Amino acid sequence: MFYARLHVTFVGVIATLVDSVVVAEFAGYCLHRLLHSDKFPALSRGHLIHHFLVYGPTQPMRAGEYHDATDHRFSLDNVGIEWLAPSAIILLFCWAAMGLLSVLPVYQALSLCTLLGWPILMFSYLHDRMHTENFWMTRVPLLRSWFLKARRLHDIHHRSVNSKGFMDTNFGIGFYIFDRCFRTLAKRHRAFNWQGYQSAIERYGLDESELVSLRGCSKALFHKEIGSRTVSQNTNRQMFNQMNTLRQGMPRQNVH
Repeated sequence: MFYARLHVTFVGVIATLVDSVVVAEFAGYCLHRLLHSDKFPALSRGHLIHHFLVYGPTQPMRAGEYHDATDHRFSLDNVGIEWLAPSAIILLFCWAAMGLLSVLPVYQALSLCTLLGWPILMFSYLHDRMHTENFWMTRVPLLRSWFLKARRLHDIHHRSVNSKGFMDTNFGIGFYIFDRCFRTLAKRHRAFNWQGYQSAIERYGLDESELVSLRGCSKALFHKEIGSRTVSQNTNRQMFNQMNTLRQGMPRQNVH
């Protein structure tokens, strides 16, 4: 048979797929955590435009369509260089490792396709839809519960800033296995840390005028799309105190 000539077995295919998904999830977790560590400030800043300007802790988490944070920066399908460069290095490392281990070429090809496809599915497609309204998974009974839970954990990731200005929870996207393993999983919103938020904004020199110019639109239109940022710090503090109070009093299943 054709498969026999290729020395391909069903068990081998399944094992390759599972191993590759696990490696991709682990690499995605580590890379996401790295982008929030300030080890590489230039890469971190690109990612934090998404976190602090487009879908920041003081902004709504969802809009009618996904707002790209890579305008006028090199990107592929809304994926910025802060993700692309490390991912390319990881792929090359995995390819070299499989060659050294004498993995069959057909398994190497299957593994590389999975290592490339899984992050695109999870960290690009699914992630972007977590920030849009009326995503189709919310209307499919078999997927609705899982998606809403994953989306809620990602919202917590966006809202949680520690005193040093770093987001330190929920680095997964659809699955949070490694957050559990490394104790970075947070299931509930915590009190908003305004000092940490200001610290991050100052560290990376983030300002709304930058994103307005990147979008090439008026400030009025920008505010209409993703919410006004012109309220005072005191108003924002008051708003988040109210939000935290409401969250603590709401039933868990109603907070998505």
